[in-house]
Amino acid sequence: MPNYGKENFKESNVNYLNKDFGALKESLMNYAKSYFPNTYRDFNESSPGMMLLEMNAYVGDVLSFYIDQQYREMLLPLAEERRNIINLAKMFGYKVKPIVPAYVDLTFTSNVAASSGDNSKIDYTDGGTFSPGIEIASAANSDISFTTLEHIDFRISSSNDTDTIGDVDTAGLASTYTLTRTVRAVSAIEKTISFQVGLPVKFRNLTIPDTNVIDIISCVDSNNNNWYEVDFLAQDKVPIQTHYTDDANRTSAYGNSLNDTDSDVAVPYSLTYIVSPKRFTRETNENNTTSMIFGNGVLKDGQVVDEGFINMEQVGIIVPGQTNDLNSSIDPLLGDEYSTLGETPNQTTLTITYRVGGGIESNVPSNDLNSAPTSLSPGNGNTAARLLTVKNNNPARGGKDEEDTIEIREKARAFFTTQNRCVTKEDYEARVMNIPAKNGNIAKVYVTRGVQDDTQFDQRLIELQQTFSNNITDIINSISTDTDVQTIVKLTDFVNNNLQQMSAVESSNFNMSTINIYVLGYDNQKQLVGNPHSGFLETSDNLPITLKTNIKKYLENFRIMTDTVTINDGYIVNFGVIFDVIAEKYADKQKVKFDCIQKIIDYFNINKMQFNQPIFKSQLEFELMGVEGVRSIGHVTITQKNDYNSDVADADLNKATYRYSYNNDESFEDSSINGGGTIGYGYKYNFSNALSDDGTIVLPPNTGTPTVFELKNPNQNIQGRVR
Repeated sequence: MPNYGKENFKESNVNYLNKDFGALKESLMNYAKSYFPNTYRDFNESSPGMMLLEMNAYVGDVLSFYIDQQYREMLLPLAEERRNIINLAKMFGYKVKPIVPAYVDLTFTSNVAASSGDNSKIDYTDGGTFSPGIEIASAANSDISFTTLEHIDFRISSSNDTDTIGDVDTAGLASTYTLTRTVRAVSAIEKTISFQVGLPVKFRNLTIPDTNVIDIISCVDSNNNNWYEVDFLAQDKVPIQTHYTDDANRTSAYGNSLNDTDSDVAVPYSLTYIVSPKRFTRETNENNTTSMIFGNGVLKDGQVVDEGFINMEQVGIIVPGQTNDLNSSIDPLLGDEYSTLGETPNQTTLTITYRVGGGIESNVPSNDLNSAPTSLSPGNGNTAARLLTVKNNNPARGGKDEEDTIEIREKARAFFTTQNRCVTKEDYEARVMNIPAKNGNIAKVYVTRGVQDDTQFDQRLIELQQTFSNNITDIINSISTDTDVQTIVKLTDFVNNNLQQMSAVESSNFNMSTINIYVLGYDNQKQLVGNPHSGFLETSDNLPITLKTNIKKYLENFRIMTDTVTINDGYIVNFGVIFDVIAEKYADKQKVKFDCIQKIIDYFNINKMQFNQPIFKSQLEFELMGVEGVRSIGHVTITQKNDYNSDVADADLNKATYRYSYNNDESFEDSSINGGGTIGYGYKYNFSNALSDDGTIVLPPNTGTPTVFELKNPNQNIQGRVR
């Protein structure tokens, strides 16, 4: 009997690194020579055995290629097929756009009446508000239209708007004003389609036949229920943005609370989040059509949707011959559960409104969009208000055809790196500054991370109570008669505002807060607004509560679970600049003075000033030395006082450049809470004590009171002379 022991067999020597045809052929030949030396010896290229060997090498080469290729297509940086790149982008959370629309800023004008009296001003109540969706056709190409994305609001004004005198009466007083408003528009037109929906189906897929769908505006069923688009079906919270004209609780875009109008900062939209089972996701198909994918469940009979969990029934297969009893068709693998993937529509008609457009041809030149829709009436019932003109001062930009594979790959990677979360202080600052402008205008933001102790809580509460008790008596004493309605209204507003602030402090749970966000806004003159310690009957220098609420709700989507967010007003310290320069012998002193003032204004441009940023006097002096005609600098003084330099005889230099209104705490100068100064200015600050040892740097207050230095009114706050 032959011995088949292990010692009579050679160990197999297979090289698994051989993947191409030549290497596989060579490996097969060596294998045959090693293990079948007596069986096959004809390795001539034309022999039948070599044919079989090469065929095996060919099959191995092809299989190796397909394996490598499929593996490459599973990696986003290496994938080449568009279908695979789109699917990988979805895995990273990035939604591929079928086409990219162009965006443009449209400038609309309208006339409003002036207020009566000798000191006539703009009567903003005479202005109109126009809803989004106004279409403006291109003059060069009538097939291209742009649709407004925002309300056109002539009842509010910002620093970017322009208000000029329109007509004057016989006395030379303004009778009308021409208001200019700039809104965002997209190169698209609105369309509507309806789908008849029968029995419930899991993850129902409805495809809009139009290509190049930019976005879906609304989806409404036969019972007038709204269905909301979400990023993914497990997302049950849906953001709702309500314009103040559609909000029964708000009478104006301005306001510190829901019913007052005391703020200088406009907040057009209120942001809130609702829990809704009626939701869908949107996906772009390979042929550039758009599909809507709905959930996998239906609401239980009689259930009322609230802010809590939504109990859904999973939809199974309807048993033939039985009635459509959903209780009998529950998926046995899933059964009843909370937090499902949303509701699926059934036995209804869905009406879907969407936008179509975009492409590279939508990049129209400037002044191409000028066909004013003068026939439109505003939504506030003021039929006298009309849109007069419209134009695009700048060309439309951003429009291009469908994203190519390289763009999808890079945008998906960039989208993934953002991670949609807030962890560091920088994350929170970036998120707050990127809140949509329609939810409130944020000028500056500063974030601290840490735990606030009970001392801070008690101090804040004492300050509010003291302010209330000190001023309520004065208000009551000012009431001369029972008919002093205006004063009574002020009293009511003051009491309500203080109670709201105290309630906010009590409910904020200071010793649990880890993220403290300080914000400042801009008023319509692009001046900073924000003041944690409001003065007597004056709340216009406070940021609206609506704005703070919007920020807090917006951050709920990004903060980590253990972070508690507190929104506070930032601090503002206004100041004046006194300068004394010596000019060249033959220089025009008036021009030199004007140029020096302009240089100071540019240096303290509010866009450059940040929280806790010091003032470098040496750098300012260096800038003034660069002014043509300046020979030397006598001095440059940053101050809030008028007795900065008793040696100066020039009467112009003894004027007060600034009147403070409020003090803060021991870190600022002692003064009464009102300070006897001008409402709207910031806190009193001792600039002489804040100088560095070498006198070249004005240091900001301590980090416990995040502060921005502001040159509020350059015409009054800058004084100087040229010798």
